[in-house]
Amino acid sequence: MGNTAGNIADLMANFLSGFSLSQANNKRAKTASKNTVWRDERDPRIFYRLRPRAKKIVIKVDAARREITAVVPEKESNLNAAKAFVNAKWDWVVFQLETLPKAQPFVPRGTILFHGKTYALICPEKRGRATIDHDTRDIFVPGDMDTFEGRTKRFLIRQAREALTQCSRVHADTLGRKIKSISVRDTASRWGSCKKGNVQQGGTISYSWRLICAPPFVLDYVCAHECAHLIEGNHGKGFWALCDSLVDTVRPAKRWLRENGDMLHAIGARA
Repeated sequence: MGNTAGNIADLMANFLSGFSLSQANNKRAKTASKNTVWRDERDPRIFYRLRPRAKKIVIKVDAARREITAVVPEKESNLNAAKAFVNAKWDWVVFQLETLPKAQPFVPRGTILFHGKTYALICPEKRGRATIDHDTRDIFVPGDMDTFEGRTKRFLIRQAREALTQCSRVHADTLGRKIKSISVRDTASRWGSCKKGNVQQGGTISYSWRLICAPPFVLDYVCAHECAHLIEGNHGKGFWALCDSLVDTVRPAKRWLRENGDMLHAIGARA
């Protein structure tokens, strides 16, 4: 932004002294091209992240991490305005945190949403692969207690990848389109995204693994939605006509995600 390293260091110091913030990491940005994160001393769930490419101050709710992040451009005027901006919305910020759905951590004897229903997490003493009993609604993840969280998440991601890939292939075949690759990620906002690519090679689609925790008709709709983008790049009438030709649950699925999206992000969140 035209500042020297010394000027930036001074800005950081002014930012901390004026905002009553503590440093959330041990690295100071040497140049304006690096992100720096600071924790608000009033509430450890609130962070300020300096981003060189940000155009304005934005407050974001991360339901998965159960945190609030204020994205701040690295300009002195924005840094000086950030405290007033957050303070003006302080009641709203706290309300967003306090009204998040109850966390569903990956712990033995805990429960999580899976396929739209409540399943119990079980940690057998024996070794072996994770399995699911859909009759009793139990998810068995054998192994050590101290690695249960990570193994449970990886198992759910594998389940999601299998279901999303199979469902996407069916819809793409119906549309006569190819899919070059399908990835599954831990996204904070989008349930899916699609790059059309060319007809010969096919497009690339990315999904949130958390869709495996939603009812099957919701997962099916998101797959249909992204596959429709292999033909229609926008959300015009032609696009929605394609979605309706693939599934008959567009409206109820959209409504379910709108009403329960935060609950999906609570899955795996630590209490």
